[in-house]
Amino acid sequence: MRRGVLVALLGLVTTLLAGCATVPGSSDVTVLRRVGDPAEPSAPPGPARGAGPLEIVRGWILASGATAERHSAARAFLSPPAAGSWDDGSSPTVVSDRVDTVFSQGSGQSGTASVRVRADKLGTLRPDGAFVPATGMVDVVVGLTQNNGVWRISSVPPGTIVRRSDLRANTRPVRIWFVGAVGGAPVGETRYLPTSPVRSVPARVLDELFSGPSDGLRGAAVSALPPGVLLRSAVGTTSDGVTTVDLTRAGSAAAMDEARRTEIAQQIVLTLAGVGIDRVQVTVDGAPLLDGRPQLGVADVLAGLPPAVRDRQDLPSAGTGGDAAMTPPAVVVTGGRVRTVPQDTTVATDAGRPATPDLVTGVDDARSASMSPDGRDVAVVGLEGATMRLSVGRAGAAAAATSITGTTMTRPSWTPDGSEVWTVVDGRPVRAVRSGSSSDSSGLTPVALDTSPLAGLGPISVLRLSPDGTKVAMVAGGRVVIATVVRDGAGGVQLGAVRVLRPAPAADVLEGVLDVTWSQTDRLVAVGAGVGHPVQFASVDGLDLDDGPTTNLTPPVSAVAAAPDRPTLVVDQGGLWSLPSDGGDVWSSVPGGSNTSVPAYPG
Repeated sequence: MRRGVLVALLGLVTTLLAGCATVPGSSDVTVLRRVGDPAEPSAPPGPARGAGPLEIVRGWILASGATAERHSAARAFLSPPAAGSWDDGSSPTVVSDRVDTVFSQGSGQSGTASVRVRADKLGTLRPDGAFVPATGMVDVVVGLTQNNGVWRISSVPPGTIVRRSDLRANTRPVRIWFVGAVGGAPVGETRYLPTSPVRSVPARVLDELFSGPSDGLRGAAVSALPPGVLLRSAVGTTSDGVTTVDLTRAGSAAAMDEARRTEIAQQIVLTLAGVGIDRVQVTVDGAPLLDGRPQLGVADVLAGLPPAVRDRQDLPSAGTGGDAAMTPPAVVVTGGRVRTVPQDTTVATDAGRPATPDLVTGVDDARSASMSPDGRDVAVVGLEGATMRLSVGRAGAAAAATSITGTTMTRPSWTPDGSEVWTVVDGRPVRAVRSGSSSDSSGLTPVALDTSPLAGLGPISVLRLSPDGTKVAMVAGGRVVIATVVRDGAGGVQLGAVRVLRPAPAADVLEGVLDVTWSQTDRLVAVGAGVGHPVQFASVDGLDLDDGPTTNLTPPVSAVAAAPDRPTLVVDQGGLWSLPSDGGDVWSSVPGGSNTSVPAYPG
């Protein structure tokens, strides 16, 4: 029996490792493999000969992550009647990787057994592939019977129980693109798509697009696609490699204005780009969606967007041919002065300071700062006596003081278009817009921001806007809080869909957090005083939470700055440290930093 169990476990480990190899640890626009690649994850092995009740139940759970052929791999652990009646169609419950299986009280009667399954719940995966976080405990009893010496599950609860690692091994994260409720800029949302069978990937991606934004984006994004839209025929490919998408129930293309049709094309092209499709031909009931443009690629779609939008690094074309030298640098406030962080951290220093000039003047005792996404302007929080004041000005020039003051004030954060600056004054989020109608105006005026959904969370100590401006990440009482930014057509803004990321009693929690920032539109870096967890990387939906490297760090870690394809910067008791964007497990010291430094990337 031991030999059979060992063989089964070795086979399972091999399969899981092979599956995990197809999933990146961190990705925003994800192209795991191009559509049509033959490789697909292997099905987990079936029950081992002579396996006992506990092993059968554990095998059923481990195989439940493989969805191919209606969970055929998991059904192999069930008796024929149970396999035929098992309802596996409801949203799978995602649990932590530690799953306890023990015999329940009273189990052990001849030919029957009952096994209790307990695990920490992380959330559920909706039919449209969106992960919805939820905490609690999964606690169910599974019944088994023995027939001719073979144990199989005879009584099983409806639905599936899937470990997080098994879900990630059998799905790929894909960005589904919608449009901003105000302004129409692209807004992406991560969905988890089964990796098998590969041939149906384009149709499944479009099905998830047709389902519309999840509740987490309610009020922040909409779909230009009409309700009830379907594929008129299977997604195909022309002789020259162009993917064909023919829609129906979308109304007449002639009945929609050019802007609406352009947004529909934008959503389809950007979404399919996430699974490696380069060119798309979109039709409605056989007629071209856009007159004169039968084929579209990502470059065509982005060319029609404002420069501030198409240059966003979360879009599919980000990182393909861009000039790193033209990307605005990170800034750091040290010793009351605002400076840029040297691109080469080995640059010689003068009197312990980076060999770079002051980025702005006019603020004698700066405490934090942030550059606008285009690198033109800098918002600075400075100390005047016992009062914090927000100032703003052009990079390389003097910053002008605003009327925004308080006893405490957090590092400022810019909207993607640079039209607004957000901060937290005395524990309350504050939104300020540029004075006047010109985007060149350097003044800021505080305007209304409805933060009533934050009631009960306590004072906010950190606030960072996401790279697409649809969410904010905050810290309240050492916990990471995510909220949706909901805008109306009249210029009003409120926070909605507020939730705490990985709260207790989850198996792995985010506690003792001192600072948080966005590394990508759907990923965060949190730092703090957590014992053994000074740096943590998390997905914004709460599915993933991983510890970062700690070599050379001396906790607590008090500040962090991150951005796509840029080194992660943190501050600990020893100063300012950098971790390469392409990986690594050793932090390098940044010249001129101190344990009071506050870094920030543009945004």
